[in-house]
Amino acid sequence: MVLVPREVFAGWIRRVGSIDRNIPPENVPALLSDMHIYSSPAPVGEMLQCAKEVAPRGPHIHYPSPVKKPHDRATSRQLSKNGDDNPKRPRKMSKFYVRHDVFLGGSCNPTTWRHDIAIPFLESRGISYFNPQVAEWSPDLVEVEHNAKEKASVLLYVLDRRTRNVVGILEAAYFAGSKRNLVLVLDTYCKQELVAGETISQNEYEELLCGQATLKDLVQHCGYVVFDRIHEAIDWTAKVLEGKPRGRCNATIRNSMNNEENRLQLLRETFDAIDANKRGEIDLSDVYMAYQILSKKKSVEDLRKIISPEKRSNPEHMKIDFEKFCSMMIQLKEDSESVHRNHSERIKRCCSRNLKVDNGSAIDIYVGGSCYDVEWKRDIAVPMLKKSGLKYQLNDCRKVQCSRACSKELEVMDKCKILVFIITANTRGLETMALASYYIGKGKQVVLCIQEVTETSTVFEENLSKLARNDYNRGRVYLKDLAKRCGVTLTDNVPDAMQAAVGKTAARAAR
Repeated sequence: MVLVPREVFAGWIRRVGSIDRNIPPENVPALLSDMHIYSSPAPVGEMLQCAKEVAPRGPHIHYPSPVKKPHDRATSRQLSKNGDDNPKRPRKMSKFYVRHDVFLGGSCNPTTWRHDIAIPFLESRGISYFNPQVAEWSPDLVEVEHNAKEKASVLLYVLDRRTRNVVGILEAAYFAGSKRNLVLVLDTYCKQELVAGETISQNEYEELLCGQATLKDLVQHCGYVVFDRIHEAIDWTAKVLEGKPRGRCNATIRNSMNNEENRLQLLRETFDAIDANKRGEIDLSDVYMAYQILSKKKSVEDLRKIISPEKRSNPEHMKIDFEKFCSMMIQLKEDSESVHRNHSERIKRCCSRNLKVDNGSAIDIYVGGSCYDVEWKRDIAVPMLKKSGLKYQLNDCRKVQCSRACSKELEVMDKCKILVFIITANTRGLETMALASYYIGKGKQVVLCIQEVTETSTVFEENLSKLARNDYNRGRVYLKDLAKRCGVTLTDNVPDAMQAAVGKTAARAAR
């Protein structure tokens, strides 16, 4: 689109005055209107962000082109047969969002990993990106950033140990649960280092480590690699964009095949190779084939001769997703180390052990929350659940200093019909919020109780600093917004949350 300079100049003088003056962001839409340029707020916000980034960095920005003058539109007013104007109803402009290859999520100020490492690399490869880190934030960027996340091909998240990363952990957990293309870098916290520019307590240090461990387990549970070096993660991002299967990267995976992460990636690589139609499920005979390939007992050609559709019988018609596939492979490996018997019989036994659903022992409600602030469990949650007569499970608080996403705990949550997560005012709640985000991403039935941290809040008799309160409340705001967008039941008190969970369970049973 070409603008007449006279229109631009006249509009600027009327709205701004001298050409040496800057225009406030909120006045830009009116200025564009004076120039007969029409656009929705989101593209305007995106162009403003681009302009802010260009100033310090140079001209390497691709500008969107959503704005149009009236005569540019293909649906301009038409004349009727008699030559008169044919009035038409005002037409709403469709929203226009630029699709980027990579969304650069994670730690922001004071980190500089985006401009120092990621952006130069991506630009050298011709990879487009969205950088949410801006010098001056404005509310109109919220929608722009949200849509950039939704449309990006790869979500690169770097969680630097100099920040608490509360929102970054929740976002990464949600995207892992949603099975998005996530590339994650975790920079492990160290003792006696400043976080967000301040000294943190031993208790918060351990809770931050627990939050990282929880996220790492959730992400690896979904078959993703977790990196500890940004360069390796960015190189892997480029490979993902090239369409290569999500498998091991020689530059990032350690040589030892005894490493748990390596084994998980090998399982993902094998599963993706067998799942040629990308359905996310494979047959039991495919599991047998995968096991033979991984154990190197027979060649693929020999396996194809052995396994045929005619030989399949129940429970071999069951469909198996990646999570169950991993569980079965682990069990098969353990069986093979203890006793050698027919492979197909072991698989059938493993299948019945892992896939059989016992409706009589199914858990109705799982209740998760802080292991420090527990009065609400004893005084409210447990009495209400006992009165309802429903089967319930409380989160296991024996693992306070480690990940809340250990395989046994995830297995329990996966089997529960309703998941309740309680985040009270007297808890940082990082691990609980990460689990809630993950299961919202998976589409599970979730009920949330979220209370803000206040000046009077104490965690283990510790008062939180203003910066800490802001960080943990920012995570709560993100989780609330996520719940509203996904239709998740949201309350701010424990009794209402428990009543909602009981009601949802009763409604499911009545169907």
